[in-house]
Amino acid sequence: MRERDPQARGVPRSVLTVAVLVAATAVVLGVLLARAGMNAQGPDAIGIAEGQLAPDFTIVDVNGTAWNLAAHRGQVVLIDFMGVRCESCEREMASDALQSVFNRHAVHGLAFLSIDVGGALGTESGLEAWRFMQGFPPGGTRQWGPAEWPIALDLPRVQTTYQATAFPTKYLLDRTGHIVWKHEGIVTEADLDARIQALLV
Repeated sequence: MRERDPQARGVPRSVLTVAVLVAATAVVLGVLLARAGMNAQGPDAIGIAEGQLAPDFTIVDVNGTAWNLAAHRGQVVLIDFMGVRCESCEREMASDALQSVFNRHAVHGLAFLSIDVGGALGTESGLEAWRFMQGFPPGGTRQWGPAEWPIALDLPRVQTTYQATAFPTKYLLDRTGHIVWKHEGIVTEADLDARIQALLV
């Protein structure tokens, strides 16, 4: 059965026009309110400053597994923005600081996620990102042992949301999903370990 013309059903075009405008306005208002939530204050304010609730995202790691931030509530989470061609990122991995801290605390509720930012410092190849996590920087021999947490290519541009512009950049989240620490540059094992231990008690 064909759809009849609205005016044939007695609905004036002006009423339909108003309805469409109201719906469009509601959508725009919803987007603006969501963005305003990123700048709001209070314990449930979403944003990227310390004390704010970290913006949720879902990303697919190089093994094809979806990784959702909200699903990790109840865990302490470290988000690591990095690149496989970033010399500082390579030195940090070679120092074994991240792997040591992860090995020590994963059983107590610690989760790590590395996100390769692509571009000149990163890669567009899932295989190259996977090899980096196995200890093979691009064009090199094995420099460190395999990392035991996932890495994802930043196809949804999580980096933009979190405004990570220096690499590596890390966000440390408590069990409620709130940001407690942001760090640009290489971390030391002692500093990272102390911060994570304080959140796991």
